[in-house]
Amino acid sequence: MFSKFVKKNMEEDPQKALDKGRDSLNKGITGGLTKAFLGQEFVDKMNSVMDQGQAAMDMQKSGQHLAMSGMEATAEVVAIEDTGALINMNPVVKLNLKVTPAIGMPPFETVGESVVSKIAIPRKGDTIKIKYNPADPKQFVVMS
Repeated sequence: MFSKFVKKNMEEDPQKALDKGRDSLNKGITGGLTKAFLGQEFVDKMNSVMDQGQAAMDMQKSGQHLAMSGMEATAEVVAIEDTGALINMNPVVKLNLKVTPAIGMPPFETVGESVVSKIAIPRKGDTIKIKYNPADPKQFVVMS
């Protein structure tokens, strides 16, 4: 019985699961009982964790979209900083880049966050391939 419940929830869309968890924690009888027995501080911490999960899912969706439709470029890593976040066991890093677009546009600098492969983390001075959003160059994804 329990294995059916776990299997069903594991196959569920992660966004739906997060929304259900947020509703259960903050609404209705379950939310009220959680606040009463575990306290508002617990509820606030759980909401914070779910916000982090939502941010990670949003970053992954954005990265997938950019990987398919972004503008190609090469970029020199001017600086790199670990954010402490992981997505699928790969680190999210803050990168300061000097970007040279593939199409004849002038080079520019940008700073943003991206997931990078844990086995190929770029270093200062490296040249990497990226895809970026021309409307908002802070949105980019490192291509492996």
